[in-house]
Amino acid sequence: MQPILSTRRTTHALQSGLTLIELLVSLVILGFVVTIMSGAFFQVAQIVRVAENANSEFQPQWVRLHALTELVANLALPADNQQPFAGNSSGFEGFSLSLPQGDWGVVQPFIVKLVPAERGNGSELAVTGGDGKRMVVAEWNSPMVLEYLAADGSVQSSWPPFGKTGDLMPSGVLLRGASGEHRVQLVAPYEGLRNPEVNPLSGIEKLFGVTVP
Repeated sequence: MQPILSTRRTTHALQSGLTLIELLVSLVILGFVVTIMSGAFFQVAQIVRVAENANSEFQPQWVRLHALTELVANLALPADNQQPFAGNSSGFEGFSLSLPQGDWGVVQPFIVKLVPAERGNGSELAVTGGDGKRMVVAEWNSPMVLEYLAADGSVQSSWPPFGKTGDLMPSGVLLRGASGEHRVQLVAPYEGLRNPEVNPLSGIEKLFGVTVP
């Protein structure tokens, strides 16, 4: 009697890929993510655009306002000049190592003038270098006047002070509103020499630190 061999096959249905419901759920989730991310990207782009616009407006104004401060802080005092600095309520002139339209470190003559603004009744502060180039370094919506600080703390309407002898250089330049309020708008200090140094040594003696008989 031969044994009866029975073969039983079990088939398992293998599932691959996503069902339609799973695919729809994935698409909905992806849509939410894209919407949220696009809003975030738009906000970031707006912030960057506003920052760039603000920087483009702030940087030139910052450079202009600091141009006068740098000019006064680096005033030069030529020993062979009897009046290295002179000024009144509408402007001043002298020598500086730092002109806004020139390279730093070169002594150049300059003239600073308060002139009426092109629009309205304000004032513009213009700097003219020794080469004749003129640059407006500041602008105000109201009329302005210049004043000068002396070493003793007094404020002078002109320099050199009328009827006074002493320092050839002021300790600072001050910009005020010309109205009755007289509010200070800008102070440019000068902390250099007030008078030329008296040095009897010759050029060779200064260079090598020796005394030539």
